[in-house]
Amino acid sequence: MVSREDIDRLNNPWKGIHRNDKAFHQGRAGDHLLIPFECEQCIFLKLRGHLPDYESHRDKLLIACLRRMNLDAFWSRETQTVKQNTKRAEKQIELSNLVGLENPFIYTTHLPDFDHCGYEVAVATLLYSRRPGKYHRTHVQFDTIRHLRSTFSNFVKSSPQSNQTTTALGDFKGNYQRLVTDACGSLFFKRFMEGLKKRMGQDWRPNTAISTKILIELLMKAEERISEGDDDETKHDWIVFSAYITIAYVISLRGPEGFLLDLEGLNRYWQQDPERYIVIALLGKVKGEHHDLAHLIPCTLRTISGINVKGILERLIEEKRRRGCIIGPSISDVRGTVWNSFIVNEMMHELLMEIFKSDRNLFPVNIMNKEKIREKYQCFRSLRRGSDTRAIEQKVDSKDIDVVNRWRTVEAAQGKRPNRSMMHHYAQLDQLIEPFLRYTREM
Repeated sequence: MVSREDIDRLNNPWKGIHRNDKAFHQGRAGDHLLIPFECEQCIFLKLRGHLPDYESHRDKLLIACLRRMNLDAFWSRETQTVKQNTKRAEKQIELSNLVGLENPFIYTTHLPDFDHCGYEVAVATLLYSRRPGKYHRTHVQFDTIRHLRSTFSNFVKSSPQSNQTTTALGDFKGNYQRLVTDACGSLFFKRFMEGLKKRMGQDWRPNTAISTKILIELLMKAEERISEGDDDETKHDWIVFSAYITIAYVISLRGPEGFLLDLEGLNRYWQQDPERYIVIALLGKVKGEHHDLAHLIPCTLRTISGINVKGILERLIEEKRRRGCIIGPSISDVRGTVWNSFIVNEMMHELLMEIFKSDRNLFPVNIMNKEKIREKYQCFRSLRRGSDTRAIEQKVDSKDIDVVNRWRTVEAAQGKRPNRSMMHHYAQLDQLIEPFLRYTREM
């Protein structure tokens, strides 16, 4: 005979895996042993100076926020953790009673009568979360609302009360860490943010990588636009677009980095070693690398997938020179104004939709329609993710990948010594040609 337990187990194969229906809706016995706890009425009294009027919509909203805040703080700890901690506390009280002692769990003081735990910032964070967001009409995602805490903490650090006296920890190397009194640094606020993150989750929607096959199709479609263009300006724009997606993919650039392609640097170093490689110049002066106002990145003439990097960039240089442009941004319109991501995305989406219509199999299974193309493919990271994926697929050595990405760490250091391995500190970037060629050749 099948027992009731077996029936329940068979009917609920995921029992214990999915979240409990009561999670985040009610407290548990022992929550107060892990979280500094005050009821919502006590907190309301601290914040407003009087007890709530339940006929007032504002008071009712604040009370609801305070209860939600407490529950989020409670549920930062797992149920099993709370249960086991409570059992150990009960055991300790039992053992204390055996020898005539009451128990060690005694409050020796009262909590202050002001907002010492960042309650007001927590309430503002919860209210912010209920506004329409970028991805959802019902809420703003956690990674956006968490910045309210940073804003308040920045204010505290710069406020007069934090700078009247300086308290700091120093080590023997002369490094100091300032100590400030920040309500959002409290244990309660930390637990609240942890629970809020668990309840809301994180809606991470990364750009989809552009595969090599799709990139080749993009370049072919762009070539058609160039050859069939009705006017000179349209041809110019597709020539610029081809150059942008080529360099962003081949040397693994994020969207904003692709717009740094410097026309003066391209012209100056075009004949560096024309039979072996070309030099891609990205605007940005960096102390200690070289004396130019650009990062100089060696690149193969043609990739093994057939991307003619030299031909595409050479055509760009000639097109710009024909218009009297030999300095300034390369990724720009006919008047020399640098492009932005919106322009590139519009052109890229136009071509991607044509490719999707003609060959759906080139795209991942989660790209089901044209709306998904607009959502998932963006020049900000799609080209770089495609390049990084291709490098792993082609088994490019991790040291070569590190060298290719090294210029970013230098730029981010803003003139200071960049944080990287000692081997890279003593390697001179402008002499590391082969790693760049090995990486770009595999694209």
